[in-house]
Amino acid sequence: MSERRKRRNIEVEPPSVTKHIARTLERYPDGGQILKELIQNADDAGASEVKFVLDSQQYPHENLLHPDLSSFQGPALYAWNNAVFEDEDWEHFGKMEDSSKEKEALKVGRFGVGFLSVFHITGI
Repeated sequence: MSERRKRRNIEVEPPSVTKHIARTLERYPDGGQILKELIQNADDAGASEVKFVLDSQQYPHENLLHPDLSSFQGPALYAWNNAVFEDEDWEHFGKMEDSSKEKEALKVGRFGVGFLSVFHITGI
């Protein structure tokens, strides 16, 4: 088999999810942008109410199901809205940069990267 023919069989592997998120965050602003993105997502979903709770408590690390969960015992930001999360939303949730709103001109979040901004404040 010729060298040229062998090259055609090269497989391209996509980056891992964590690498993809990290690269996206490098070119995406942090800070107050996170709250704007969550409000925008709620608006796009048709919510009429949005609430945020900042829980600054650090909770006990004893009696956890797994020791690795100790880093998730606070503080935390809780976001809530009154829109209904539909089955279709679950399907699109894991599709990074592949927005389900792409062809909806009235939706602000049409690019599929806005929600990734929440990873700026996670321990992941």
